[in-house]
Amino acid sequence: MLSREPRAHSGHHGIACVAARGLFYGHPQNAFWRILAELTGDDPGVSPTEKRAFLLRRRIALWDTLESCARDGALDSAIRDERPSDIAGLAARCPALRAVFLNGGAALRFYKKYHAPQVALPYFGLPSTSPANARGGYAAKWKAWRALLPYLA
Repeated sequence: MLSREPRAHSGHHGIACVAARGLFYGHPQNAFWRILAELTGDDPGVSPTEKRAFLLRRRIALWDTLESCARDGALDSAIRDERPSDIAGLAARCPALRAVFLNGGAALRFYKKYHAPQVALPYFGLPSTSPANARGGYAAKWKAWRALLPYLA
């Protein structure tokens, strides 16, 4: 979600290797931070502290579509027993939110299922920045993620 104040980006519940690194999109081959750096012209750094400072500076917030879930393995298709996060509550508490950008098909699917009917914001499904999503390579991801540009000003 993007706003004139804190902005938020929505993904689905993070996998163990990401959570263990103490930040979202911590896998070194995940294109998320590289894409944001190129879109903003700003360096997000490498440490969780630097990345949090970047997000605050750029007024971007990250938010999971799911508060919790069970998953055997790393495939999104294995997600079960999902419990949605309170994105409607977040939107109510942050009226400056302008849009929701969803990183990958699972985030879009869960957003439509649990959140879209309650949240009156435009939302955009984007290709996953995960290295597991090899369709079109980095160029395709970069082209699609340029949809954020009007909201980053």
